[in-house]
Amino acid sequence: MFNKSIDRRLVLPRPSAAVCNGNTYDVNACTVATTKWFDPVWRSDQIGAMQHHQWENSSCSISINSMKCNQGAVPVVAVNATLPEHVQATIRFAAKYNLRLVIKNTGHDYLGRSTAAGSLLLWLHYMKNMTMIKQYTSCTSENVTNAARLYAGVQWGEAYQRLDKLNLTAIGGVSATVGAVGGFLQGGGHGPLTRWKGLAVDQVLEYDVITANGQRLTANACENSDLFWALKGAGGGTFAVVISAVLRTFPTPYIVAVTGTVSAPNETRFAEITTNFIRALPSLADAGWSGYFSFSNLELAVLFNIPNGNLNEVNDTWMRFLTDNSDLRVPYMNITVFPSFYQYSTIVLNQYPYGGYNVLYSSRLISESVVRNEPDKVAEVFMQMKANSTAYSGFAAFLVAGGQVSNISGINSSVNPAWRTALLHVVYSQGWLDTMSEVEKNELAMQVSDRGEILNRLAFNSQINSYANEADPNEPNWQERFYGSKQIYNQLKLIKDTFDPDGLFICKNCIGSDDWTTDLNCPKT
Repeated sequence: MFNKSIDRRLVLPRPSAAVCNGNTYDVNACTVATTKWFDPVWRSDQIGAMQHHQWENSSCSISINSMKCNQGAVPVVAVNATLPEHVQATIRFAAKYNLRLVIKNTGHDYLGRSTAAGSLLLWLHYMKNMTMIKQYTSCTSENVTNAARLYAGVQWGEAYQRLDKLNLTAIGGVSATVGAVGGFLQGGGHGPLTRWKGLAVDQVLEYDVITANGQRLTANACENSDLFWALKGAGGGTFAVVISAVLRTFPTPYIVAVTGTVSAPNETRFAEITTNFIRALPSLADAGWSGYFSFSNLELAVLFNIPNGNLNEVNDTWMRFLTDNSDLRVPYMNITVFPSFYQYSTIVLNQYPYGGYNVLYSSRLISESVVRNEPDKVAEVFMQMKANSTAYSGFAAFLVAGGQVSNISGINSSVNPAWRTALLHVVYSQGWLDTMSEVEKNELAMQVSDRGEILNRLAFNSQINSYANEADPNEPNWQERFYGSKQIYNQLKLIKDTFDPDGLFICKNCIGSDDWTTDLNCPKT
């Protein structure tokens, strides 16, 4: 009866490695899975797959043919929703029968929020509509040219490609396979262009949502404004199901891109280079640079972009750096101009697709005042993070804050206020192999949390802040660190209780999840 009401869209998900294990072994399907294992496009198209394998099922692996492969954390049944009516019917069905409901588009989630053992999955991946609104007038009488309505299944690569044909772009993420309007957007959303125009969530003009009672609502600055505020930064999968969002777009900038690596001859020299590099960051930020840099062994890798940048100035900057540090080895360095952001994204940002790995993150937002006033301290802590790295680990910093992220008022956004004063978002990552024991995995998880505590030295006794979309699932005091303060968290919780009083939308470290048991299946009271 229910399946008929949703146009027979019920599907039975399986872990992505199930075809390589036990009674479900399929030689042809296993060959495909093994070949495509690290391909995020393939993973986003698999209803049972997450982008990071540990959130599916550690008993199923392409490395080990196990007779014990089971469902794990993969939902037992799913609705492949393509219409708002499918979403409404699924929500009402889950509420009526008190089912655990999870929501997923692509499975890009470092906290595992879009999967759960024994659950019903609402899969929005094929809600791919995208429409342009030539002249959008907001409820506050703001006139916006070329706004875009993106539906729940649109991924950033698809949005960038469509907009590029109109010589436009949007403020989105690095990865082409990340969903545009799901947890990425609702949690804040940083990317290569955020310093240029603000966070992705700062571009939202309205949401089209379905709430826990199955009602379809518009949320904007005038209508359901409290829900609109909550959806602008406090995370996806917890207040309502977003069917679509209307976003500002911009004439695409040309991009001056700098990619390269430099290697120091020894640890002492690398520490000097790191210190000098951190000291130079404020000047690069003032010149409009954005991007990413990472530390590995004695190597510093950079991936920077300057929207509408001056090629000569960029060349001069790097020539001065290389001339002043002639003892460094430069395995690779390239400065290129791309006529549009889409071309830069396609050729540079997404040339190394990733997915399929087991990985945990720990992250911190580092304030601009600390980077400008205490660069040597920042460099010292970064070197300590590098020194504490282990096998399959990494440490990187993202120059994606400051600029317009700081200049946009946060009054109509629930995003962690630390974004408005930060310059860097830094991430420690730890991976592992499927063959690792549970004891070893738990030890690695503790190490990830410990690395986050090292970064706390850069808070200088102020509030410690982490970006919830790229965070440690075992983060202590996550209510304050993810959302900015207990006061903000409590305000969001009131909105949660208004629109979802029975807790239909529950996910790990999301608003209201602290009222539930650890497995999120039962209220504590």
